[in-house]
This record gives sequence, C-alpha cells and structure tokens, in this order.
Amino acid sequence: MVPAGLAAWAQSATAALDDAAVARAIRESPAGLSPLQLHDRGGLFSGAGAGYRITVYTPRTWVAQLARRAGETLLVADVAPADRASLLRVVAAPSAPTLGASRDQSSAVVRVLLLDERRRGQLTPEAFQSFAARHRDLLGGVRALNGMEATFALEDLDALRGGPDREFFVRVEGTGYSKDFKIKRKHFVHLPM
Repeated sequence: MVPAGLAAWAQSATAALDDAAVARAIRESPAGLSPLQLHDRGGLFSGAGAGYRITVYTPRTWVAQLARRAGETLLVADVAPADRASLLRVVAAPSAPTLGASRDQSSAVVRVLLLDERRRGQLTPEAFQSFAARHRDLLGGVRALNGMEATFALEDLDALRGGPDREFFVRVEGTGYSKDFKIKRKHFVHLPM
C-alpha cells in the first residue's frame, strides 16, 4: 500500500489542472494549502551569509498562492493555462549577508537544477526568470542580489526520480556557493498534486 503522501505523486503528471481542481485549490488556499519551504543555514559552514531559501510549488499550491495574492477576487476563469500547467516551480532566494557581515559573504542565485536521489542524473529547467531580492546592509543601505524562479515539467521529474516514492534534490548554484536541498518523503505531503 502506498502512503497518502506518496499516492499523489503516483498520479499522472502530464495533465494540467482542470476547472474542478483549480476551484478546489482556490477554496483551500485560506485553509493552509501552501508550498514547501526549505531554508539553508548558510554561514555556519559556508561563510555565505544567511543561506538560500527555496519555495517549491506544485500546480495546486501555485494556484492557491495566486488565490492568496488576489484575495476574494480570483475566479476559476481568471487562472491562465500557464498557471494550470503540470509544472514544478522552484523559487530560489539568494543568500543575503548576515547583519554586519561583509557583502562578500552573500551569494546570488545563478542556476537551479533537480537531481535524482543519487545525484547522478539532473534536470535543467524548461524556463527560468531572475528577480532582484533586496536586503539592507549594516549602514541601512539597500542592496540587491539575484534570485531565480525555475520551472520543470512534472513528467520529466517523474522520469528523473524513477518512481513516485523516490526522493530528489533541488540544487541551487550561486556566485558564492552551492546547496543541495533534499526533498524527502516526509515533504511529499507538502507537495499535493
């Protein structure tokens, strides 16, 4: 028997969300349908400031996030086909310097990859977009480092993983250091399909 968290991953990853699934995600958004968020401790071993943060969205959690942003105004018809697509979205925030640390102890995001659980196979994003994440320095000035939003086809991720119960990694490569975030089985319940 497949545990409930793994059962969702066993379903087909090729179909986009239909109207009923979009409506359910919109309804569940205030109740806590939220993406998986993982944080890197950063500076302890890497000397790289506060560490990277990743937020991983499945199609359902992406639509729920759109609904939270829109408030009461999001309707099923407002959700574009691109937002319903069978994609895993990874938003990787840069490692900002810790308060009082040198700017050299920070790392902008250069690339995001998915790796199989043995780190032998990798998947590059279908699309990516950089964004500027602002932070304050010690003197109160504002600086920016690049983060990245990367999208991956769920069908390709399933092939990379080799099965619905297989763990995988999200690798964030930056100007200062790289970090592999392990997506464990316990995280699968936070990645509803």
